Amino acid sequence: MKFRLILTSFVGLALALLLAANGFAEVAQPSAVQGVRDFVEYWSASRLLLTGGNPYSPAELLAIQKAVGWSSAAPLIMWNPPWTLSFILPFGLLDFTSGQFVWLLVQVGCVLISAQALWRLNDIPGQGAVGAWVPWLLGLTFVSAGFVLILGQITPLILLGLTALLCCERNENWLGFGAAIAILSIKPHLIYLFWIVLVLWIWQRKQWRVALGAGLAGICSAVMPLLFDSQVYAEYFALNRLEGITQPFDWPAPTLGNVVKFFFEFDSVGLQLLPSLIAVVWVIYYWRRHQQGWRWSEQLPLIILVSVTTNFFVWTYDQVIFLPALIQAASWLARQRLSWYRSIAAWLYIVINLAHAILRIFVAEELWYFWLAPALLIAYLVFRQEAAGQRLTAG
Repeated sequence: MKFRLILTSFVGLALALLLAANGFAEVAQPSAVQGVRDFVEYWSASRLLLTGGNPYSPAELLAIQKAVGWSSAAPLIMWNPPWTLSFILPFGLLDFTSGQFVWLLVQVGCVLISAQALWRLNDIPGQGAVGAWVPWLLGLTFVSAGFVLILGQITPLILLGLTALLCCERNENWLGFGAAIAILSIKPHLIYLFWIVLVLWIWQRKQWRVALGAGLAGICSAVMPLLFDSQVYAEYFALNRLEGITQPFDWPAPTLGNVVKFFFEFDSVGLQLLPSLIAVVWVIYYWRRHQQGWRWSEQLPLIILVSVTTNFFVWTYDQVIFLPALIQAASWLARQRLSWYRSIAAWLYIVINLAHAILRIFVAEELWYFWLAPALLIAYLVFRQEAAGQRLTAG
């Protein structure tokens, strides 16, 4: 009975989100029509791969996307590396409407499963019946999580990979830990600081099983697309050299570097990369300071936040991977028995999240949300300071 209730709630929630996505798609993505959103890039690429086409051909992509209602003169291209196709290939077997609905179910599942697993990993006291719905509430009321579901982007899979990685650490399943890294490689730049610390951690701890797991999973995911198209990697590199199409870095992503470029008309690559370079110096210092007692479950949320905040190419929907930090902050409140309404950080988070939700109604341009990731990082640091202060008081 309990399983039926959970399954019914899950399907009902997915249907509600699909209806909401259709209603708000025009606000989030003006070019979307007839319910066609970002999922079309993954569906069309996998469809072309399965039917002998070129998943990185703008002409072929545009033809198949227009057939399902895409109205823009330019196709929506999947710029992720070819091994991404290994994770989305089954969706190409379905027609577009069915595939998009199943994709939504999978995306909702990634968020809910991750929220529940992260809640348990943080050993939050007094979970009981509360633990069945609070993590879901935290995940689904986070505006960036809702936004990524509306658009149909792939980042929830990255969230699931991060969650799997932390679960494997808890169980000391180091081969599984390494295998989860293959999922993170779908968007390797998103958590660029993680890769630096990962190499240092593997070397210091001699965790060669992690390297083995990552290598095996990486090879499998890299080889799979070659079974359908032996030229897929050459086609991917050809796309990146193609002139006359909009490249990813031409888009005004909401990054600190782009703020300088667009608002101050100062187009300097060095200045745009400066936040990332500073973050690299910081993460090496941070690793050296905490390496002896390093636990990914404790340190990864901050690494994620700083990576996204200082990133040279990131979008607001990618912030769904902030969920580990959000659940960790909730665990601090629970452990210190600090009511959320008495927490300055909790109110700060609520204000930031609410402001994001309200602004989305009026402002669709992503660049104007450059402040969002830094603001959420500040809220997290305030949470951290509050938790440390409570521990000192209790001591």
